[in-house]
This record gives sequence, C-alpha cells and structure tokens, in this order.
Amino acid sequence: MRATCRRLNAQDAQDFQALRLEGFRLEPRAFRFASEDEAHVTPAAVAERLQRDFVVGAFSAEDAQLIGVGGLAWSDGVKTRHKALLYGMYVKAPHRGSGVADEIMKRLIDEASAKVEIITLTVVSSNLRALRFYQRWGFRAYGVEERSAKNEDGDYLDETLMALRFND
Repeated sequence: MRATCRRLNAQDAQDFQALRLEGFRLEPRAFRFASEDEAHVTPAAVAERLQRDFVVGAFSAEDAQLIGVGGLAWSDGVKTRHKALLYGMYVKAPHRGSGVADEIMKRLIDEASAKVEIITLTVVSSNLRALRFYQRWGFRAYGVEERSAKNEDGDYLDETLMALRFND
C-alpha cells in the first residue's frame, strides 16, 4: 500500500464530501445514496459528522490526496449502544486492490472492537467485490432487503445486511 491512513477531522470536511459525492456519481449501483442526496449538505454539517463519527481516510503517498474513506457511526440508544454502523466505504478505482481498503477496515475494526460488540453494514447485493471483501473480514450476511433503493433508470438495488460480532 502506498498510502497513509488517519482519522479524518473537521478540517477534512471538504475533501471527504468531495470523495463521497464522487463515489455516488461514479458508482451509482454500489450505493443506496445518490450525489443529489448529499450535495446540499453544508460544510459545517459534514465537519460535525467527522467530529461525531469515526471516519478513516487514506491519503496517496504521491500527492497526499484523499483516495479512500470508511466510517463508523455509533448508536447511542440505550438498547442499541452495543452496535456501530459501518458506512461509506469507498476507494478510488486506481487504488483498488492495493491494500488501501484493508488498511481502512483494520483501523475501523480496531476502533469498534474496543467500544462495541457488533458492527453492522449494508451492501448492494450485486456488488460482489464488496461482499467478498466484507466476508474476508469476518462479516456474515443475515438477510437481504429487496428493492432497498431504486435508480433513476428504474433499476432496483437489493441490499445484503451484514454483521461482524466480536463476542461470538
């Protein structure tokens, strides 16, 4: 891997949002969200998200550009605070297969395992590369939400629900 990873902070909000929107735009069948869903989110709201959630960014060793991200959102409900939601995993196409996603995931799991019992996520069921990646990290499917999202062209996306349990 020719990248460095670290937790993102409020100063990274613009780059984080730009990469997130890029992923939605370039990979419309890989995410349940569209760029239009978040294009209106203010920089202050993005900065607040980065302060609240645990978001890891990977930066290219060549030019220090943000090339990959993944985040954890903590549940604060009395009955759900034992869980975290993994969201927004995305690595720019030229860096896929380089170990960047593995480094992001390692940091996310290290952080979560010290705080929660379970990480949950959803992944578009047709995204076989992502499904295999999550399975390799120990996530197990426990269901499918059919027609979870609908693209502009009328194509539906099913999502596989997955979880990684630390205490099993």
